[in-house]
Amino acid sequence: MTRFSVLDQGPRRAGVSSGELLGEAVRLARHVEDLGFDRYWVAEHHAQAAVGISAPEIVVAHLAARTTRLRIGAGGMLLPNHAPLHVAEQFRTLEALHPGRIDLGIGRSSGTGHPPTAAALRRSSPAPETFAGQLAQLLAFGGRGALPAGHELGSVRAVPDDIPLPEVFLLGGSPSSASAAARLGLGYAYLAAYQDPAGAFAALRRYREEFVPAHGGSRPWAVLTLTVVVGRDDAHAEALATPWRLALARHAAGNSSPLLPVEEALAYRPTPAERAAQDALPLSDLRSEVVGGPGTVAAKLKSFVAASGADEVMVVANTYDPADRRESYTRLAELTA
Repeated sequence: MTRFSVLDQGPRRAGVSSGELLGEAVRLARHVEDLGFDRYWVAEHHAQAAVGISAPEIVVAHLAARTTRLRIGAGGMLLPNHAPLHVAEQFRTLEALHPGRIDLGIGRSSGTGHPPTAAALRRSSPAPETFAGQLAQLLAFGGRGALPAGHELGSVRAVPDDIPLPEVFLLGGSPSSASAAARLGLGYAYLAAYQDPAGAFAALRRYREEFVPAHGGSRPWAVLTLTVVVGRDDAHAEALATPWRLALARHAAGNSSPLLPVEEALAYRPTPAERAAQDALPLSDLRSEVVGGPGTVAAKLKSFVAASGADEVMVVANTYDPADRRESYTRLAELTA
């Protein structure tokens, strides 16, 4: 049976403080835990007006301390922004505090479309490590691999050294990332299905075909991330999805802003630049959104799962009103029970 989980991107509403945003994350995590969801990840973004979680490792600790069963993870830690040793030590510490409940998703982007912010996040180095090199270091420091003999960092010891790194997933959106996850024996989460659904399905199939167990008993675990909004009916769901669609278009046009209330978003008249950006967005044809009433969503999910072979569907539901988001997950749980 396919499992369902949550990816929280921290959708920001106009006029709402960051403290309120994080409080909403706690309420949502507790809500989906009560509903029986298995996993809750938080994303990393920087300098983006519509999403507001920039330090996932801190939010993971906060949420894990305020839930009891739910697996809590980063979806993900964007490794080019961080020292691999620091990430290994952070997540070994989190695993020590919350044994068996922590996940570590690793991505390779900067999490921002603002070049000065991206530059400020990068660690200065005369010869920056490639992502593959950074990932190899992280896994070695986490006790899940070894650096080549004679490597200059071969003597580094990550503390705590008696606690394993939690389960590691590679996040990606291409066949090459699927192959990398398979070769390393990691879990794999495809995050860019909205750009190319057919590509997502092919990548997940490649991951399964090429998977090499990292240790005895390990097996592939393929996660497909989708936008899912379940309304009372199709019209209600379409209205709930409008603020996020508009925020994406405005961001693409260089006019990033928090989510507007549903009524304002429905009445909003895009500028010519925003209209062009909206028409150019992969989401504009709604191929990979799962938005609708319960019957519509059930049929779309069945189709996506069958085509992808995903073990798990990770759901993003960025609505303006947190209550609408919780109700969407409630309806989804009723569908998948």
